[in-house]
Amino acid sequence: MNTAFITGHRIFDYPFDYPSLRQGINQLTDLALNRGITNFLTGMALGTDTLAALIWAERYLTWKAILPCSDQDSKWTYKQQQDYRQLLTKATEVKVLYPQYQQGVMQGRDAWLVKNSQLCLAVWDGRTEGGTYLTIEMARKAQLPIISFNPKTLDINVEEPPKQLELF
Repeated sequence: MNTAFITGHRIFDYPFDYPSLRQGINQLTDLALNRGITNFLTGMALGTDTLAALIWAERYLTWKAILPCSDQDSKWTYKQQQDYRQLLTKATEVKVLYPQYQQGVMQGRDAWLVKNSQLCLAVWDGRTEGGTYLTIEMARKAQLPIISFNPKTLDINVEEPPKQLELF
């Protein structure tokens, strides 16, 4: 199966330009489709994950919501919860990894996404801390190609894993 997952910043916490973010996620999606990706995964965190899900739903793409726990949205605002639940109805599949929140479920979700994908898509500004960076590091260790969109510079970067030398 040709599957890509997306990771990225909680965009609503930063002064990023929303139309540029939409354009960046659409570019990442187009590049994935050009590589033969047919399935997309999102962890449905507020921000990049939910914006990507919205875009994929609008484009009628096959995408799955991989939730870290059933109560992921419990501390969100009422509006965020309503939008989230409506968006989940548009997913091809919803998978819940853990019954309820506990320490480590977000990282568990990220590891699941890496393990079940062949490509990492990222909205990442290059900082070397936080969940987005840690997930990108997991993807690097798994030797996945990474296509990232920098929301500050609007640049796209493609990072291919090192090719293994064939001996004989």
